[in-house]
Amino acid sequence: MSDQCSSFLDPSVVGFLFASSLAVGISFSYVPQHIKIIHRRTSEGISPLFLLLGTTSGISAFSNLILLSHFSIDCCYSFPLTVFECLSSQLGMIQVGAQAICATLILVFCIYCTKNSPTQDKIEYEKLYHIWKFIIVYSIVHVCLILFIFLINLHLLIPLANLLGVTATILASFQYFPQIYTTFKLKHTGSLSVPMMCMQTPGGFVWTLSLILRPGAIWSSWLPYLTAATLQGILLLMCIFYQYKYPTLKSDQNLLIIPDDSNS
Repeated sequence: MSDQCSSFLDPSVVGFLFASSLAVGISFSYVPQHIKIIHRRTSEGISPLFLLLGTTSGISAFSNLILLSHFSIDCCYSFPLTVFECLSSQLGMIQVGAQAICATLILVFCIYCTKNSPTQDKIEYEKLYHIWKFIIVYSIVHVCLILFIFLINLHLLIPLANLLGVTATILASFQYFPQIYTTFKLKHTGSLSVPMMCMQTPGGFVWTLSLILRPGAIWSSWLPYLTAATLQGILLLMCIFYQYKYPTLKSDQNLLIIPDDSNS
């Protein structure tokens, strides 16, 4: 334990500020998406399956970091770490927690801001509502698993953390495929925020690097974010292409295809 705890001694102030700024940036990057859903009052262009996979992936990744942070939290109590050193040791969990909460808020806004909206497709809303109920149950199951590990059987901590990491990776890997298909079919972004992706895509790679470089980091804690950043980059390029090829009205984002004069 002492050898492991000693890795948290004398953390870099620059590294701490960088990681803290990254956590704030992660939260801020979701704001354009939240605002766009609130403003448009419709989930058009956002795949329900994309929200399901993204939210469950975030919850699994957060649970993974909570379990892996058990050792660093123990160091805060059993080893002479300062408040700064203790806080620095938890930045990875704070970053992942911020991302999971903000990603879940997209689904929350899709549920509560589009309810009874004349622009919201009713069938899509029913899908979102069922997904929301599933997410609640999914979260409760994860809380119970974490409590079981912490209170009853710590020997299963690493195997369960790795399982959650693999689960998060698989979900993140498939997360963007339904959204890529939805965007390809619509040929416009709808309520999907391009500014959010412009901030998140490069930030995702930087965030992955910060998780890799953290003391005690293992592959299951950073692989989900590397996968998600890569696929999000593909989706971003598609959205930029469609916005350029098929400009949309700023007032309501309805599709407005400009005729191709080359055939005339």
